[in-house]
Amino acid sequence: MNRENLILQRFPANNLDEKDKAKENPAIRLYGKRYYKDQTPVEYLAEFLLVFASPKKKEMLEKDHVISHGEFQFYIDKNKPAYYPEDKVALKLFSFFSNSKLETRHPAHRQAYMGSLKILAEKIDGDANNKKETIQLLQSLLNGFVGVSSNRTWVTQCFLPASTSLLSREIDWLHSGKSGAKDKDLDWVYNDKLGCNPEKQSDDDGVMNYFVHDRHNFMARGGESLFLQLVNLFDNIQSEDIKIFSEIPSYYHLKAFIGNIKKDVEDGLSALLTSGSGSLNNAIDFVSSALHGYDINPNHATLGWIPASSKIEALLFAMEVRNLCASNLGNLEKLDLLQTLCCMQVLRSHCFQANRLDECELPTHGFVGNYVWIAVNENAPPTDSLRKMAHESFKKIDNILYRVLRHEMLPKPVSRSNKDAYSEANKHGYDIFKKLAKDLGLVIPRQGQGTRFVLHQGLLRFLVAALIRPGERIRLTHFYQRIFAHYGIAISGDQLKVALQWIGKEADGDTYAVASSSTWVEEALKQGGFLVELSDAVSMVMNPGEEQTI
Repeated sequence: MNRENLILQRFPANNLDEKDKAKENPAIRLYGKRYYKDQTPVEYLAEFLLVFASPKKKEMLEKDHVISHGEFQFYIDKNKPAYYPEDKVALKLFSFFSNSKLETRHPAHRQAYMGSLKILAEKIDGDANNKKETIQLLQSLLNGFVGVSSNRTWVTQCFLPASTSLLSREIDWLHSGKSGAKDKDLDWVYNDKLGCNPEKQSDDDGVMNYFVHDRHNFMARGGESLFLQLVNLFDNIQSEDIKIFSEIPSYYHLKAFIGNIKKDVEDGLSALLTSGSGSLNNAIDFVSSALHGYDINPNHATLGWIPASSKIEALLFAMEVRNLCASNLGNLEKLDLLQTLCCMQVLRSHCFQANRLDECELPTHGFVGNYVWIAVNENAPPTDSLRKMAHESFKKIDNILYRVLRHEMLPKPVSRSNKDAYSEANKHGYDIFKKLAKDLGLVIPRQGQGTRFVLHQGLLRFLVAALIRPGERIRLTHFYQRIFAHYGIAISGDQLKVALQWIGKEADGDTYAVASSSTWVEEALKQGGFLVELSDAVSMVMNPGEEQTI
């Protein structure tokens, strides 16, 4: 098999419908089905955890189509790659309707919302004031866990994935257009026993015909792709490329954990989703149980595919998930860091895969990705020479991501309606990196010239938590090596020399590397309590606390 076919191999291998128009999109063909520019950071995490926690086989569903959470595994049925997620429509109606986008509230939604308040009131003991206060308290509690809400109708909003009870698939409401519900007289009938199933509704059955679950507008499959990366890794953990990779000196720190990595990650994420949320789950269960007749019965969600060649970046991702889950941070702090990690993995995956096919760049000693992100102090002045290098490295990454979609081995998109033939491909590839990196603050400014890589204090805190095991200490120079080995981020020293060579500044490499100062990183690490200075020449970076048993 030639190099291009190896790079473009899919996992799962048989999961491509030849009638699927997605195969005509060069970005989807290269990066998998799929990533999309409008998926938000919290939705990457929420979708990733949703697939992980949901049943992967129909047999895992309980009676009356109630989902049984508990299949916390990186596993798929390769004959039918799918999962069975909950919709949580009734919970979203109760939690989000009153604060949702006014113009998308159908009268049937309002009717159902008022009905839900009445049903809950009947379940609560006490007088009218007590019932009202209890309902308002429940709504305030659930509104505190909103993940995405702005400019969306209530059903497309999502919760922070703080527990399994808040995990739900994307459901869209067809409001406008020829097939929309905007001007239609509809009913939303509460069904106390069966709930509602849109696949079994006739044209006359009302509101359920306008709830759809196959659009992937917000949960656009990016989290599914991260899940599939880990399934692919764990299925092939003994593969030859993993063995060769683990023998590279820059990655010796991973060797001791490869054998148990699947169990560590599964146990860590399971504990995160199930521990410490008893009171919250009790409140959610009360609301969900009372209003279950407004829910939509679960239908399976199909999984897409990813590049089979993504095992190396998946192993780095798995090790970082392991470290975050093993920390003694609070669950909400862990979720915040995992959200950053999911986004960083999307960026890393795009650069890894683009460079596999592009193959026009120099190798990067100390990092297997063969790309670099030169990072500079976000407050560096315009005259700072390293700031210019950080800008150059971003431009080069940007050019690679643009160029690779036009590679001869990828399908050529067909121009429609006089639009740029590659505009749709860009939404699933090229546009993602810049937008997501700016959302993270990894790339600044949001608008204007001089776009460059930076590391603010929040990202440095993330790198400490993800790359250093809780309770572990490593030299500052080794921390820089580890950042480079995982992400290709170059700050100073030998890594900066390699990076400058990669961007074509080899002749100035030694000068810049010697002249560059990383005191801004050291100061940020000090402020975070991560730096221990043993002497003028030796500083240690530590991840505070003790490693929890996973």
